[in-house]
Amino acid sequence: MDIVLILFYLVTSVIIVAAISLVFVNNTVHAALLLVLIFFNSAVLWLLLKAEFLSIVLVLVYVGAVLVLFLFVIMLLDAPIKKNINQKIYLLFSVIVSIIMFAELFMVIFYNDFSSIENINTYPGISNTHEIGMSLFTEHILSFEITAFILLVAIIAAIAINTSGKKKALRQDPSKQILANKSSRLKIIKDKDL
Repeated sequence: MDIVLILFYLVTSVIIVAAISLVFVNNTVHAALLLVLIFFNSAVLWLLLKAEFLSIVLVLVYVGAVLVLFLFVIMLLDAPIKKNINQKIYLLFSVIVSIIMFAELFMVIFYNDFSSIENINTYPGISNTHEIGMSLFTEHILSFEITAFILLVAIIAAIAINTSGKKKALRQDPSKQILANKSSRLKIIKDKDL
């Protein structure tokens, strides 16, 4: 069996298992971390198809920017987290995920004979980065701008949700402090009033 086929089956099975567990997980931070695993394995699939630019952009933009934004929003919302799971399960899960990711990286980096896969690039002399840029900023510019607007609305909505339910911060009012006297600050309670 070819190593590329083994790597493809490994990556797709990890994506499917992570996507199914993403639907059923209760903790939002765990869901975001499962998204990291899904995006990483999708980047490996792009590498198998010799689309290096798309792979790097997927890791940098989605894992590096969008998911960090999701984690910030999750932390800002301050949702209650149930801590009823033993810490050893977290350690076991992280070790398993790390071994899978390192195995995939080892196969991609040290097995460089991907000649059996056809190149996506149809024009010789033009990189797939150039093709994607020309397609994105000419034919699909409206979709690109709509996506940017939707992300902006999501950020504003997250800020609005966070600030609407919170109490205002306590601040000092110097004018009230200056006008304060002994009777407004001190209240004497006698024993018979208790």
